[in-house]
Amino acid sequence: MTTYKRIDGDFYIQTVYPPEQKVYIDTDTTVTGNLTVQGNLTYINVTELNVTDPFILVNASNTGTYSSNSGLLTHKTSSDYAGIRYNDNSGTWELSVSTSSSGTTGTWTPIVSGGITAAGANTEIQYNDGGVLGANAAFAFDYATSRLTIDGTAALGYTSVPPTSVANTATMVANIPGSGGTGIYFNNNSNQDELISKSKAIVFSIIF
Repeated sequence: MTTYKRIDGDFYIQTVYPPEQKVYIDTDTTVTGNLTVQGNLTYINVTELNVTDPFILVNASNTGTYSSNSGLLTHKTSSDYAGIRYNDNSGTWELSVSTSSSGTTGTWTPIVSGGITAAGANTEIQYNDGGVLGANAAFAFDYATSRLTIDGTAALGYTSVPPTSVANTATMVANIPGSGGTGIYFNNNSNQDELISKSKAIVFSIIF
């Protein structure tokens, strides 16, 4: 049976012994006006949360200069969280895969906007330097001259696959040294063989 209750003024439902006693509503409830929830914590225990508004406002109590961080967190374990936050000190958005419920601990990585900034000087090849881009003049490629510069040691790991034939290219691989004594094998489309060491070349010149 539908029941209507009209009142003139505010309407309160209050238990005798709050907060031990609570008010429960065990059926669907429709609020046609604005709903204001006052308290330190608000729990929404639902399988799916559907929000019509295209923007979710957090840190709404801030009305002045805010020299801290605010964002969203997701629960990973009983004490570990991941999240996204805005760092007002640096003016950047940041991500973390491990932080506390306050969002203030752990490592927060800035989200790079406007593309990635290359390290080093022009022509220097980029590489992973502890999670960021690194570069060095000893490892460079000049596109204008098609020149690769490796000013240092180049380590070729052993492979059992022989160098393949590539058109207009000489390929090299490393394997167990053979009669040439170097273990460096090449394929220049015309020949496939092992480079000869100086000592082996001297021996071969005497023999042949």
